[in-house]
Amino acid sequence: MTEPFKFSLYHMVAVPKSGDTAFVPLTKLIESLQPDVRARWERLYMVSDRRLKLIHPLIYSHPVTKKPTLCFHLGMTDAFAWDAGTDKERITEWPETKHILTEIHQEIEKNNRELVYSHKWEQGDFIISDNLAVGHEATPETQLPVSQVGLRILHRTTVKGTEKPSKS
Repeated sequence: MTEPFKFSLYHMVAVPKSGDTAFVPLTKLIESLQPDVRARWERLYMVSDRRLKLIHPLIYSHPVTKKPTLCFHLGMTDAFAWDAGTDKERITEWPETKHILTEIHQEIEKNNRELVYSHKWEQGDFIISDNLAVGHEATPETQLPVSQVGLRILHRTTVKGTEKPSKS
């Protein structure tokens, strides 16, 4: 997609015995990075579709707050581009892409107690999040069989984005 969703809305209809949703403030995550890691990430661009050449800076300015934020999707990142738009541009192959995604996930996990809010759902809960400033991920327990954890019914919708991520 050329413009990431602005907001995500979640409504829990049926709650399983386990399976949270983890939320992480992306600006704080960036600010917690070691300088060498941040410098590398500043050179990266997320490629969500090679055929359509959909490419966005991994670190970009939030369109409202102007604070640094991340543009990535753990499940929909096709590749990364190093130094996009320069003569040094290079698209990653899958092993390197997987390594970068793992590095991002590890940075989130490393600061889990300080950064990550893990929401334990109750029936009827309703959450609205700024999708451009807050990352989210279902915890692994959400993938367990219904026979083990019970039925999970979560309605989620998004609000269309209006701005393409940019460095400025």
